[in-house]
Amino acid sequence: MFRCITGRRRAIRCLLGWLALSGLLAACSPEFNWRETRNLEQGFSVLLPGRPASMSREIDLDGLKVDMTMTGARVDRALFTVGVVRLEAAPDVAATHAKALSAMREAMLRNLGAEPQPGVPTRVGMFDLSGSSKGAVDGIAVEARGQVTGEPAVMQAVFVAYREQIWQAVAIVAPAQAQQARTMLDSFRLLVP
Repeated sequence: MFRCITGRRRAIRCLLGWLALSGLLAACSPEFNWRETRNLEQGFSVLLPGRPASMSREIDLDGLKVDMTMTGARVDRALFTVGVVRLEAAPDVAATHAKALSAMREAMLRNLGAEPQPGVPTRVGMFDLSGSSKGAVDGIAVEARGQVTGEPAVMQAVFVAYREQIWQAVAIVAPAQAQQARTMLDSFRLLVP
């Protein structure tokens, strides 16, 4: 506990101490209870702001019919998910990856009512099950503004492919919660054998 003693210099230190403490308490808001989620079968590790739930469904990625498994958490209207697709063997893996990644990105932007955009190159770290780094793989990062159920929303997302799998890590939050989206996306890692 901070002790405030009279005197100008001590009062300023006390005030700064209380501001720092209240900043820490605000950063640890109970509504965003960050915890690491590792899914070995789906090949990823990420911080989610609550107890994760999972589901699978069939989707169409520009003519590619695939099953997507989604793992995520919701805090009020903020949504944090990782979707994973396993592709069948294809003669041109790079073209199949590009087609699927583009379709995923366009679908997420359309859901938000945002303008199509190519995104920017990014790198996603890869780790083995013991936690040792295995390098990084190229991905695409996208940030867009739109609306969800009539409310302003920001989507931050990373789309990445490696071997036969494709991942989308997506956070859709209120504009004031953009840092929460960054927390999730900065923690996203692939788990590889």
